[in-house]
Amino acid sequence: MLLLGFIGDNPDTDGADMVAEHLAEGRIGGVLFLRHNVRSRDGVEALAARFRTIKPDAWLAIDQEGGAVQRLSEDLGYTAIPRAYNVLQTMDADEARALYRRAAVEFRQAGFNMNLAPVADVQDDANGVIGQWGRGYGDDAQTIAAYAGAFIDAFEAEGAACAIKHFPGHGRSRGDSHSGFVDITQSWSEAELEPFRRLIESDHAHLIMGGHLTHSGLDPAGVPVTVSRPILTGLLREQMGFEGALITDDLDMGAIRENYAQRDAVIRSIAAGNDMIMMSNSAAPDPELPQKFARWIGEAIEEGTFGEARINRSMQRLDVLEQRVG
Repeated sequence: MLLLGFIGDNPDTDGADMVAEHLAEGRIGGVLFLRHNVRSRDGVEALAARFRTIKPDAWLAIDQEGGAVQRLSEDLGYTAIPRAYNVLQTMDADEARALYRRAAVEFRQAGFNMNLAPVADVQDDANGVIGQWGRGYGDDAQTIAAYAGAFIDAFEAEGAACAIKHFPGHGRSRGDSHSGFVDITQSWSEAELEPFRRLIESDHAHLIMGGHLTHSGLDPAGVPVTVSRPILTGLLREQMGFEGALITDDLDMGAIRENYAQRDAVIRSIAAGNDMIMMSNSAAPDPELPQKFARWIGEAIEEGTFGEARINRSMQRLDVLEQRVG
């Protein structure tokens, strides 16, 4: 259930050694790569190869949307992927699927099998996180779902899972959750759910990522989606019928880190309905974070916060995801 990040950009770093040990001991389910881990093509592919050798079925995850959010970038010798809005303007969905299939082949050859993409948020030019960078496929739910679905089709066909983000919709927000909670109560509308709903109904939604967003109308407690059971379990699972796996955004991001202790964030995220917990472990690297993670879950079970059955259900969902793309 833990997707762990690290410090290091080649396989000979202390951070890589730490991850290798955790993989070998079965303490983590996968590895998160951020921008600082990708400094050269040789370095990142050697890291992926080292981790894959230790645990062939580990999730190796990275952001590879295209445009401004393409970690395996053209500068490092990979094929450039246009930003989503440009794809919408220049290609139909079938042409986009072919483009993304080529990108998926390269993605898998580099050693990765989980893409933290696509974006199913609406495109709003006034938004500084999504719209400003052209990360959205327009503002029409049918169109967004068609292009996001083409993206997912392409990557799943090559054996990579895709995390659709940022539920319940980040596109009309006016803030950046990397630095603090973003309140979408006033800017958000139910229309922003529709791309996610369509992807669920068309059987494209197998992994969804919630945002570090607050909405007092959807959850009067005012807590972020990441730790909101009314939103993740009540709205997404029970009302919208989502049966796949849920992954958090990075719990090391400022929005969470500055408001919750690590243990509290982890336990709240699981209690809310998340199946995979993403922790970049980069703000204050802790080589024993996976051991603490396991202990926190054990304590939560003993305290009655949730039962073993809840953890087993997450493991089942992650197994189904692995079988789908493995």
